[in-house]
Amino acid sequence: MGRPQRHVYRVEPPRLPPDFPERLDRLGRETGLSRRALARALRVDARTLRRWRNGTSPGPGHLYRLFAFAAGRGLLHCLLPGAARAGVAEAAMHAEGERSPGVRGREERMRAPLTAIEADGSRQPA
Repeated sequence: MGRPQRHVYRVEPPRLPPDFPERLDRLGRETGLSRRALARALRVDARTLRRWRNGTSPGPGHLYRLFAFAAGRGLLHCLLPGAARAGVAEAAMHAEGERSPGVRGREERMRAPLTAIEADGSRQPA
């Protein structure tokens, strides 16, 4: 039997603004895709997309896909209203160009969009 675990690491889920479902709807409208087609493009189940619209937070991998999808179509402003002034669009476009990023690189690229979401004025204080 090994040593007892000394540290407990807790990963805090990303804090999304309360209007994230509306931003997701706006992305769907701007792309012109149906909800099912948008779910297919994001490689998620339609029920998962519905859960996001009902307020469930997507995981980090899904957020990465969502931002890459929006950035690839020039619609990152739908999800991040302050993306143009924060310089997030260039980072997301760079991330879209890479085929299989390493886990560490993906985490670093995820920080910029999540920071932009948290810095957005529409977020309510906790």
